[in-house]
Amino acid sequence: MRKLIFLLPVAAFLTTTGIKAQTEFSFARTDSLTYALYQRAEWKSLLQYGKEAINHGQDFILLRLRTGLAAFMLGNYSEAIRQYEAVLREDAYNSTAHYYIYYCRMNLNQPELALSEARYLPDAAVAEKETRPAALTHAGLELSVKYTSVSRRGNSFYSNISFGNRLGRGFHIYQSVAVYRQMINEPLLPAVVENNRIQIRQTEYYNRLLFNLGRHWQVKTAYHYLNTPFSNFNYHNHLLLLGAKYYGDYLELQADIVLGKLTGSSVRQYNLQLGLYPKGNMGVYGFSTATIRQQGQSAFNFRQVLGVRVLKQTWLEGHITAGGFSNLAENDALYVYHAIDPNKSKAGLTAYLLLKGGLKIQAGYTYEQRRLYGTVTNFSQHSITGGISWKF
Repeated sequence: MRKLIFLLPVAAFLTTTGIKAQTEFSFARTDSLTYALYQRAEWKSLLQYGKEAINHGQDFILLRLRTGLAAFMLGNYSEAIRQYEAVLREDAYNSTAHYYIYYCRMNLNQPELALSEARYLPDAAVAEKETRPAALTHAGLELSVKYTSVSRRGNSFYSNISFGNRLGRGFHIYQSVAVYRQMINEPLLPAVVENNRIQIRQTEYYNRLLFNLGRHWQVKTAYHYLNTPFSNFNYHNHLLLLGAKYYGDYLELQADIVLGKLTGSSVRQYNLQLGLYPKGNMGVYGFSTATIRQQGQSAFNFRQVLGVRVLKQTWLEGHITAGGFSNLAENDALYVYHAIDPNKSKAGLTAYLLLKGGLKIQAGYTYEQRRLYGTVTNFSQHSITGGISWKF
């Protein structure tokens, strides 16, 4: 009965005046009402009223802590970051704000950036394995088979083994070794010995370094080496990526440049990527990448990735690349497309299943339309990819 009496003024206030119509946002009224909503775990009403009060000039640490918690409990981690960062502008060492920003970044799949908050937290606040300065953080295996619709191009196979390490809370390294195999028949390459049976046995090494610069910025570098034996030819390909990434609350922005040589030709690629989390979580997300490539002449590509959470632990992610290309680096230059046949279009769909213990399984399909080298004949390539990875 006492709870009912206590809540009657709150309910009457919200229903008779409406939050948006309310013009009296005194400190005492805002503090008491948001505290009442906090006690009752009325997160939606608390966030709505709290933001309206802030818009009307009531902005104090306790209010931001309450609206931040409300957003966190509603699964809007981007909004929670926005509220808790307002707390840190007034109290840079507020452990509650650092604690929730840490888990917001983790829930937005930004574990490296989350560690920017770890130095402000007591040892018991988060699991020791998550903040240990030096640790193995990732291991993964990816396999792919590619089927073509023309006899002159045999099916190809790709495999990738990767590892991630943390070397200090602001320094992260990702490494992978990959192998690519294919046999092709290309009569338009008379300088190649046995051009009717060209064995491509490509091996790759990839290394990416991430450096945290405060709460919002990362600097990244990546090096990708590809050794491509091509019958009596052997190409040593080198690519270097330099980039910077800004993490906001609902968005992230990355700019980078890729420089190097592929199949004996100098390449230069400029990328600008925008990531969006419209609901403030991984329920719906998108990444748009605009690319300008320079290799003798300039060319433009646009890549769109859209991900949707379809079940509690299952996501579907679609991607499409517009614009033709012969040499293209994607995903921080982890994947390099430099086949002899120009690519006219590429699109695909991947499913991700997150299991216990940091285990993730993926399965995907990609369709590519390519043009046979030196001709106007198009053909199709169908790729089926599977993978498994662990986050420790």
